[in-house]
Amino acid sequence: IPFQGLDYSQFAKEVDVVTWDAYPTWHNDRESTADVAMKVAFIDDLYRSLKQQPFLLLESTPSAVNWIDYNKTKRPGMHYLSAMQMLAHGSDSNMYFQIRKSRGSSEKFHGAIIDHDMDMNNRVFQEVKKVGDQMAKIPELVGAPRPAEVAVLYDWDSNWAIDDAQSFGKDSRLYPQTVQEHYRAFWAKDIPVDVITKEQEWENYKLLVVPMLYLMDEETIERLQKFVEKGGTLVSTYITGVVDEHDLVHLGGWPKPLQETFGLKPLETDTLYPKDRNAVTYAGKSYEMKDYGTVIEIESAKPVAFYQKDYYQNQPAVTSHEWGEGKAYYIGARLERAFQDDFYGQLIEDLNLKAIVDADAPASVSIQGRRIDESTNLVFVMNFSEESQVVYLSEEVVDIDGDQTISGELTLDPYEVKIVKSQAAQ
Repeated sequence: IPFQGLDYSQFAKEVDVVTWDAYPTWHNDRESTADVAMKVAFIDDLYRSLKQQPFLLLESTPSAVNWIDYNKTKRPGMHYLSAMQMLAHGSDSNMYFQIRKSRGSSEKFHGAIIDHDMDMNNRVFQEVKKVGDQMAKIPELVGAPRPAEVAVLYDWDSNWAIDDAQSFGKDSRLYPQTVQEHYRAFWAKDIPVDVITKEQEWENYKLLVVPMLYLMDEETIERLQKFVEKGGTLVSTYITGVVDEHDLVHLGGWPKPLQETFGLKPLETDTLYPKDRNAVTYAGKSYEMKDYGTVIEIESAKPVAFYQKDYYQNQPAVTSHEWGEGKAYYIGARLERAFQDDFYGQLIEDLNLKAIVDADAPASVSIQGRRIDESTNLVFVMNFSEESQVVYLSEEVVDIDGDQTISGELTLDPYEVKIVKSQAAQ
């Protein structure tokens, strides 16, 4: 998750370039490589979006670190893959800590370009060389933008406020993780996303996703309403708009502009124990609910999903509401990943949101890139899987290594990256 101790959006106003030190725990025993890749992509897109320009990867390791519980080495191909992911999501660099391992002290076993053997033929040195060789082939990437029609809102203030709230579930608030779960639905379908803050502009996006924004000031509430009025599609969730910028509860219930925008009133937030479960029916399917469920009073919204159990059985769990020229959706429950996939999959279709390349790919294959000129995208097809994966390309692309035209079936080896050029949508 993003660094929690400081609000980086405030620092971004004062600096010329945003940088970050990236040390993901690849190959851990808790989650898949693709899960780790999604989280890295989220932070990349957040830091890139802070100034709406490319960032710099200031620190990384070509293999292991020395400070976590289990300092596992990167498997062959993983460093190159992770470096290319940084470029795909907006980095203009791949820099390292450290160039050479020290003989003593605490970092003598921390990963480095030059190991204690000082051998240029060892595996790690050769993987770093491969990254450098590839970057030298794509100088046009420097400064290239990453256009997006979708924005997901992340807010440090809301995170701090909800963490301090004496309510809800002590271990289940999980604000950053919740925002990432909504982001994941787009990442898995290769839809470019900007991760923005409440102070940034959002008027030009087709879709704005605002999960669990516990703290909302009056200006933010009004801007969200105007976004929908002017034709935008807005999605929000449970535990949203509870307090103002001073962490004081909005008196009189949900603020009137939110009621108007979403066409409802949230009446109660039910907090479930870890073993408690409910379910929600949406589009003919049942989805597991955990942690939170909102009891909703419908005003002018249309119910699109319903609770299956408890005292709010058969009551609305998810709603849609037309307001002005746009539409606002409210998701009242924390639901399993399959719901996000299906719900946002329908919105992607309804709003005609496009990936950077028209392709059919497994969820573990990420296809991301940047626009290098008005007519051309540089695209990274990345296999975050320990198995070979097949991608079907519905359009012709050009492999930058050899200038070969590729279309149809493309097979990627474990951790393999294919870099291609595609035609940019006009």
